[in-house]
Order: sequence, then C-alpha cells, then structure tokens
Amino acid sequence: MDKLNSKKFGIASGITGIIVYILCFLLMTILGKDALGKLANLLFHGIDFSNILRMDIQISETLIGIVVSFFFWGLTGYLLSFFYNKIKD
Repeated sequence: MDKLNSKKFGIASGITGIIVYILCFLLMTILGKDALGKLANLLFHGIDFSNILRMDIQISETLIGIVVSFFFWGLTGYLLSFFYNKIKD
C-alpha cells in the first residue's frame, strides 16, 4: 500500500467530523429530548443520558463546535496518517 498523504487525510477526517457533528445536531433537533435520550442510551449501554442532555444549545455554540470538530478530527487524521507512514517504512 502506498503512503498516505497526511494533509489530505487530515482534511478528509476534519470534514467527516463536521458531517458527524451536523448530523448529531440535526438528530437533536428532529428527535427531541426524550427520543434522543433513548437513542443515546441504546448506543452507549450502561450510561443514562436522560439527566445530562442539554437541548438549549445556541447557534453560536454550534458554529464553534463545528470549527473545533474540524480541527480536532483533522489533527487526529493527520497524526494517524503521519504515524502510519512512519511505521510502514
């Protein structure tokens, strides 16, 4: 297998992080607190999310979350491909 382009992999990971973040935001908006709590409890069995869900998230927080998600997942993807390329050699 060829080396991974760390910059491209990082950008792709960042964009994927944004998509997941926006989908989560849409799920929160569409489902509402009760259904979202049930879904979260199904996905993360053993943890009760019903008491910690916060539905009054401002749009500014959402926009900041999108930017932070891009950088966090972009850096994660960059580092993952960087170390993959180093180990592969």
